[in-house]
Amino acid sequence: MEKVSSVIISGEYPAICKSLEQRSIWVMRTKPSQRLPVPTQFHADMLCCYLGKGILAVAKGENQMQDAAISFGLQTILTDEPLSGQYPGDAGCNILQIGNWVFLNPKSADTGLQRALKHFPIYATAQGYTRCAAAIVDQDSVITADMGLSMVLKRAGLTVLDIQPGGIRLPGYPYGFIGGCCGLIAPNQLAFTGSLGFHPDSQKIKSFLQERGVQWIELTNEPLLDIGGIIPITERV
Repeated sequence: MEKVSSVIISGEYPAICKSLEQRSIWVMRTKPSQRLPVPTQFHADMLCCYLGKGILAVAKGENQMQDAAISFGLQTILTDEPLSGQYPGDAGCNILQIGNWVFLNPKSADTGLQRALKHFPIYATAQGYTRCAAAIVDQDSVITADMGLSMVLKRAGLTVLDIQPGGIRLPGYPYGFIGGCCGLIAPNQLAFTGSLGFHPDSQKIKSFLQERGVQWIELTNEPLLDIGGIIPITERV
């Protein structure tokens, strides 16, 4: 991975988008999907799944997302099924891919995406929102508050920092997920939507990142906010 040149991110929070743009990163801002619950209508990790090599899987029927992806020069494929407002129908695109590993719930992940990813080792999880439940630190390291997902990640050989749930805002829900409030913008830079100081495991997270030579970037001075993740799509060459 090189320094990221463009990302997909929620269009609901212009200040976060602007903070990334000030770092010379092009931002594809999502628009709300009426198929999803109001709190997650803008969430990129619900609307699409980046498969690598310039290919973006887009939820069937999300035409605005598909048009935006094409305008960014991405090749798009569509999921087999459109999104729906209740789990598991809202989680078809919420798949965690780290290097050569894929983690998903076979009961919620879209069947078309499971076919598209079948050449990777796939690990089944009970967690349907694997993409937003885990923060990718590097190709071997992850942070999560989901103990079931953590066990599967460790079984695959990844190094996992287990944190406590909470400390991340998601309006409409008791709390959000760690993967939904951050994303890599360079091999050694993990951008967060707010200040890590508000998280109860702030010091644990900072120490884990320091051990791996990863700098944390705080895009705002506000508490961490689950916006559906910061999804890198292109890198500088």
